[in-house]
Amino acid sequence: MVDIDVILKDEKTILVEVSSHIKKSDIIIFKKKAELYQGETGRKPDKLLIVTPYIDEEALKASGKMEIEVYTKI
Repeated sequence: MVDIDVILKDEKTILVEVSSHIKKSDIIIFKKKAELYQGETGRKPDKLLIVTPYIDEEALKASGKMEIEVYTKI
C-alpha cells in the first residue's frame, strides 16, 4: 500500500509530501511514488512538492536534481 497526497487544480496534478523532517532517502521514496502514480494513472504529475520545517543538506541537493520543490518556510 502506498500513500500519496494529490492536489488537482486547474487541470494540473501536484503530488505533495508533508513531513517534519526530510532526509535523502525520503526524496528517493517520494520520486518513486511519483513514478508509480504516473504508471498507474497514465498522468505525469505537473509538480512534485515537499513541505517540511527541516531538510538535510543532502536531501535538499537531491531534491534539486530530481526537480522536487521544497518549502521549508511557509
